Amino acid sequence: MKILITGDSGFIGSFSTKKLQAEGFEINGIDIDPQKKYPVDYPYIVGNILDAKALERCMQGVECIIHLAAEHKDFGISKEQYYAVNQHGMETLLSAANKFGIKKILFFSSVVVYGDHQPSNELTEPSPINHYGASKLAGEKVLRQWAEENNERSAVILRPVVVFGPSNKANIYRLIKMVCDKKFIWIGDGKVVKSIAYVENIVDAALFLLNKMKTGIDVFNYSDEPHLTTERLVQLIAQKAKVKVPKFKIPLAPVQAVTRLFDVFAAITKKDIPITSARILKFNTATEHHSSKIREMGFQSQYSIDYGIEQYVRWYFEDKKNTAR
Repeated sequence: MKILITGDSGFIGSFSTKKLQAEGFEINGIDIDPQKKYPVDYPYIVGNILDAKALERCMQGVECIIHLAAEHKDFGISKEQYYAVNQHGMETLLSAANKFGIKKILFFSSVVVYGDHQPSNELTEPSPINHYGASKLAGEKVLRQWAEENNERSAVILRPVVVFGPSNKANIYRLIKMVCDKKFIWIGDGKVVKSIAYVENIVDAALFLLNKMKTGIDVFNYSDEPHLTTERLVQLIAQKAKVKVPKFKIPLAPVQAVTRLFDVFAAITKKDIPITSARILKFNTATEHHSSKIREMGFQSQYSIDYGIEQYVRWYFEDKKNTAR
């Protein structure tokens, strides 16, 4: 089977192409970023998923699409940009797919569509609280309508939690960096649950669902187990980095009051600064999302969170050393 991966240059995309090729799939790729994370030997196009012509150039012979391309940064992105890429991009992609008779789509959405509904499972009603979440949900609705228009079509919506692993410089990277560089300061009590997923596990989960696709549409969460508190996560990172973290914890409320000034500065200067009240609150907000549905189908994670953190910390120190040269 030949598969088109949108966003193939990205973090999850890079791991996905390697895995799928190893499993014998043919790959086509399209990504707005011309920089591949490693040398590739499959056809790809540097292009935008909003460009119908670019999409059509990479769909010849494709039987299935894994849709990863998205606008997802948490700073400096307008409401219009989110919807342009995450909703209209889906419309453009499906329109091109229709021209080539492609009937299978696996879409990487996000648990962010649940908003503050915690803990979640696939039966939880989506209720996004930001433009990113709302635009991803809008993309889901476009895909759902597409699947329902033709009873030969198959669509899977995969909603992962925060994904981590080597080469990723978003999400958990800031925490890894602070702990490994001995700059971590405890803010809050560390008791909130943070569901996370190691990148190779989420890629395996996508492949598992790809091989079990049936007509219609289905929705799956994905998170690794066990679900860790922030305290346990920090301790695990410190253990792998062989560093100590402070035992004293600063109460959240007074820090939030001070860092709101940083938010004002960031808004005025348009600079992405590392310490904001929003990021501190995010670290102290539970994001607990369960994925029993895929496990009840027989999926088993190959890699433990312990292993994933170990790989991530090792990569961090190697990348830091190489960057310093």
